[in-house]
Amino acid sequence: VTAGGLPSQEEIAKDLESQDPNVKKHALKAAIMAMLGGEPMPRILMQVIRFCINSDDKQLKKLCMLYWEVVPKYQELTGEEMLQQAAGNPVSRKLLPEMILVCNALMNDLNHPNEYVRGSMLRFLCKVKDEEILGPLIPSIKSCLTHRHSYVRKSAALCVFHIAKLHGEHLLPDGPDLIAEFLAAETDMAARRNAFLMLINENEQFAFEFLGQHIQEGITQFGDG
Repeated sequence: VTAGGLPSQEEIAKDLESQDPNVKKHALKAAIMAMLGGEPMPRILMQVIRFCINSDDKQLKKLCMLYWEVVPKYQELTGEEMLQQAAGNPVSRKLLPEMILVCNALMNDLNHPNEYVRGSMLRFLCKVKDEEILGPLIPSIKSCLTHRHSYVRKSAALCVFHIAKLHGEHLLPDGPDLIAEFLAAETDMAARRNAFLMLINENEQFAFEFLGQHIQEGITQFGDG
């Protein structure tokens, strides 16, 4: 039992191997709470990757997303690197090797046949700030802009906006052009609103050009945002 009265790391690791989804969910909740309370729980990452990451249980998927938010994603700095950092020299962080498996699982959800799994993953990625994790997912995120379901498209537009704000120069140098093209063909109001929000923040010229070309349609075509 941890200091906060939660199951120990060993107990959580064992419960995550259970065939019962409810036991897995209880264990993953305990791991998240323990980590938020300061417990490192290093063994749990591989357990989640092995026994939870490919589950189709919706609640378990949501818990996995919460877990990805709180879990440490980078290797600890060595003594030499800490000295360099203390001296004011920038030190590049190294992603944990396990994160490659996590990225593959995130990509699987971005390409999932169920549109709500795709949309939920796109919205989750709006909370992710790590360039090393987002980078490999860019092609899949872009492909979601042309998905048949508007829920996926509007979520993809929001995700592109988020990534462009953080890492546009490196990951999405074509972001404004991509969204301008998307906006020209899009018919869903919520998707148009999200796309226009990016344009007005990232490339005002494109935004005003689009407005000039479509002003006759009326402002209601951009939704209520």
